[in-house]
Amino acid sequence: MRMALYTIISEFDIFTNGEKPTEFLDIPSGKVEYIRCGKNKVVKSLFSTDPKLYLDVRYSPGKRLM
Repeated sequence: MRMALYTIISEFDIFTNGEKPTEFLDIPSGKVEYIRCGKNKVVKSLFSTDPKLYLDVRYSPGKRLM
């Protein structure tokens, strides 16, 4: 049986077993949600009211934060 989920919650939160806790980083005009992979911080999602930030490749999912 197939089911469609209409939600603002990311698929990572729904379909994982809470493998890694997420953390948040404050940036100008928003927040970046990330997970720790060893010593690296990897972007999970971006929350912002500034549309330009969504085009910034530094905050793309899967990118490492510096």
